[in-house]
Amino acid sequence: MGIGTLRCHVIDVDDLDTAESFWSELTGLPVIGSHWTGRFSYLGTPDPWKHEIILQLVDRPKGEAPNRSHVDLTPEDGIDRAIARIEAIGGRLKKTPSIYPRPGSHPSPPVIDWAVMQDPFGNEFCLVQELTSEQSDAVLAAADRGITGDHHWRVAAGQTVP
Repeated sequence: MGIGTLRCHVIDVDDLDTAESFWSELTGLPVIGSHWTGRFSYLGTPDPWKHEIILQLVDRPKGEAPNRSHVDLTPEDGIDRAIARIEAIGGRLKKTPSIYPRPGSHPSPPVIDWAVMQDPFGNEFCLVQELTSEQSDAVLAAADRGITGDHHWRVAAGQTVP
């Protein structure tokens, strides 16, 4: 048994309106009422009221250092489509999609395809798609044939187009 249960994830932002729009569109969670209007916004379920994300207004933009905490999302329509949709609502790609672990780098076969994104404030979050055993085998087979590079491995796994 743990010491506690996960309550929510808090994200520092310097513009609540932009953050509400971005994170609500990204997660599909509606903005729900806040007792701290102008200081915090909540995203979650309205009935019964439960917040899953708190957007906390801070007085300065995020610096260059990476987050010490972040959100992982599994996109419904694949990572490539998710990247395009996220960029369309103001997000940015920080790390291009890649296979993890890379073939030959670890005793474990590849298990995920992932990318690192940033919200409009520079807060990082990941897109993570689990690979099926067939996709993992396809990546390993491509690597065994001398095919290298994340794009080519993602093509072999059927995660992107050539």
